[in-house]
Amino acid sequence: AAAAVLVLASAATAQPEPPPEGLGFAADYPGDAGIAADDRTILAEMFEDGLEDILARYETVRGAERMALEPDTPAGSAGGQSLRMTHVGGEGDTVDLYTRLPEYDPGYDTVFLRFYVKIAEDCWPIHHFVTLGGRNPATPWPDPQAGTRPDGTDRFSTAVEPFGDAWRWDFYTYWMEMRGNPGGRFWGNNFVNDPDLTVARGEWVCVELMVRINEDLDGHDGAHAFWIDGELHAIDGRAVSYAGPGTPNGRWIWDSFHPASDGEPFEGMRWRASEDLAVNYLWLLLYITGAGTGHESNVWFDHVVAATEYIGPMVPADP
Repeated sequence: AAAAVLVLASAATAQPEPPPEGLGFAADYPGDAGIAADDRTILAEMFEDGLEDILARYETVRGAERMALEPDTPAGSAGGQSLRMTHVGGEGDTVDLYTRLPEYDPGYDTVFLRFYVKIAEDCWPIHHFVTLGGRNPATPWPDPQAGTRPDGTDRFSTAVEPFGDAWRWDFYTYWMEMRGNPGGRFWGNNFVNDPDLTVARGEWVCVELMVRINEDLDGHDGAHAFWIDGELHAIDGRAVSYAGPGTPNGRWIWDSFHPASDGEPFEGMRWRASEDLAVNYLWLLLYITGAGTGHESNVWFDHVVAATEYIGPMVPADP
């Protein structure tokens, strides 16, 4: 299977329309063959080399001994292998790949990160997952500073996560105007809160995550979004896995935003207060806590693409 491809996109507009759905520019590259050469692609990881060469492309690698290449790929792939990460209970919490993006200084206005993932049916609930973010200054290692709120000059991040034993997709987001919890701590905020947005385990799923930073340093013209198999998640006909200026409607309950048609329009994302902060890293993270000793949790990644436009799912490779 084609190795994970990472696509990054950059753009910014004042009051943007919700992003597109369905096919994106990946449709020009059946099976993702050749997508790395597209001008819109910032980074493409297909996992088609040897493991040692693949890992050398990342600045931080943890749990390399629990990574392997396997001939299990998404339907339509032009490649022949994917990357398996295995978490083993009692042997640490983290298996991950982290890197700053090409031309990361200070970073990109908008990034789309598309990846295919398969989570084993017996996987232990996942604590944290794939993340896009920005740091000032950029660092060659992850530094999430969990439990603290960014100040608008130092960092921001957003992840798309399978949300633990709830097994539902949602955001997990740190930014300068994030909400705290009753204990006065700041843990990643979530935005969708729909139990019907379930994670399909045991099969390949196309996931795409987008961050668009605010151009107005005092404003809220930033946004983020995620797609599952090329679709934004909607409730009552309105997309809720896109959060930007004026959409969706809903209510904050401590550190969770709950979409509701009779709620207030979402204010938009103010990611930063400094021009020195932009999207400049990606983190393929498998972080699991509390797993039974010796319990193996397998997750496969493939077709990771970062780009300056919406990527969308693959179309099948030519025979």
